[in-house]
Amino acid sequence: MQIAAAGDRALLITLSGASSARLRAAAERARDIAGVVAAIVGHESIYVIGTNDRAAVQRAVDQASESNAGSQVKHRINVSFHDDYALDLSEFLARVDVTREHFLQRLPSIRLSVRYLGFRAGFAYLDGWPAEWAMPRRATSRNRVPGGSFGIAAAMAGFYPVDSPGGWNILGRTDAPLWDPTREPPNLFAPGDEIEIVPTLNVEPPLRRFEPAESRLYVGDPIAEIITPGQLTTIVGPPDWSRLEHGLPPGGPFDEEAAAIANVAVGNPPGAPLLECVLVGPKIRTERRLAFCDADLNIRDTNDIGRIHGMRGYLAIEGGIDEMRLRYAEAPTVVKKGDTLWSAAVPGGAMDRRGRRSSTEPLTVHIMRGPHDAPPLPEEWEVTPQMNRVGIRLRPLKPIDVKLPADLPSLGAQFGTLQWHADGTLMALGPDHPVTGGYLQPATVISSERWKLAQLAPGDHIKLIAV
Repeated sequence: MQIAAAGDRALLITLSGASSARLRAAAERARDIAGVVAAIVGHESIYVIGTNDRAAVQRAVDQASESNAGSQVKHRINVSFHDDYALDLSEFLARVDVTREHFLQRLPSIRLSVRYLGFRAGFAYLDGWPAEWAMPRRATSRNRVPGGSFGIAAAMAGFYPVDSPGGWNILGRTDAPLWDPTREPPNLFAPGDEIEIVPTLNVEPPLRRFEPAESRLYVGDPIAEIITPGQLTTIVGPPDWSRLEHGLPPGGPFDEEAAAIANVAVGNPPGAPLLECVLVGPKIRTERRLAFCDADLNIRDTNDIGRIHGMRGYLAIEGGIDEMRLRYAEAPTVVKKGDTLWSAAVPGGAMDRRGRRSSTEPLTVHIMRGPHDAPPLPEEWEVTPQMNRVGIRLRPLKPIDVKLPADLPSLGAQFGTLQWHADGTLMALGPDHPVTGGYLQPATVISSERWKLAQLAPGDHIKLIAV
């Protein structure tokens, strides 16, 4: 067992060769440690968020029962290997030197089992794919892989439950209801489940698509109207750590302190849902108290925000705002002109508020090395336009002469994780980050400085300083 720090509030436990049941059992024990908010199971690891107590984590892993914990439901999944869906099947068959007929005949005898969920909503990593049929992930990811696609990467298999980017080799597609945000639980597969593939060449009907507000009933009162929405204004509440078990990020405000200050200014709990504004804020009509907090933590009472000082700011409304999304929605709701905002059914709870900024220099970001051993990380980086709540891509200001791994065993991640990609760029993960990923993690942003990521703008030059 190896235990490595992942920033100042998380630990990565690597258990090479451990069974999926062993990893799940150890994660369950780790979740009982005081302060722990999440324990994310990876391919051979557990990413524990909320503690840096190595001794407590060591005890939890040692005391975990070697059981076959898991739902162990059996599924028979129809998969179409029609050419319209089998985007990489021809390349796969040539690589492993089998005919299409042999491939289709053997598939029903293969039993896949769910090792863990991660990456995206409901994505299940499946053990049991034949070793002789292993195939490296694609060198370049597709921008969009259709939901229902069945793919492989190395010796792992998996179904894409929703449309998403992805670099796995796509062999077919199913119309099974892999993900339904109106269902409890929303994911069809759970850790421990067994899957039998039933191959077909039929063209399957399209998957059902769910709108973010489908079947949504508002139980609060209308409290405000959006006159103009600003630019990419979203409704964000506190992090919901229970979403992780379904392959969804916890979410939460990008700048937690600014959000908490805005809420407290109108008498709300620090974690009440509010509006997160980017560059240009909205104009709204309401009779309730308002408070807007910008990057410098200046507060003003206004219903017409206009240009924001900094990249992001937060507009709180007295009583809080309904998040206007299903619990298992993949992303926060983006408000539009003419939208009605509703009072929060649940006012909101506590959030990780750390007091006034410990450092007011936004272009110097303090990091902790790890959890991976990695080559020295350059200090100077430029912020690229590739940025959203999922993450911010940084490029080095000087050429990097180092070979970086392109594909590691998938492991957990958190808001503030730095992923170093094979092309030399860094991805600084935001609050809507992928739950797991197979990228090198050379360092993690100190939790008290994650607000700086929220306020970065394209073209900024920043320094990453290890502490």
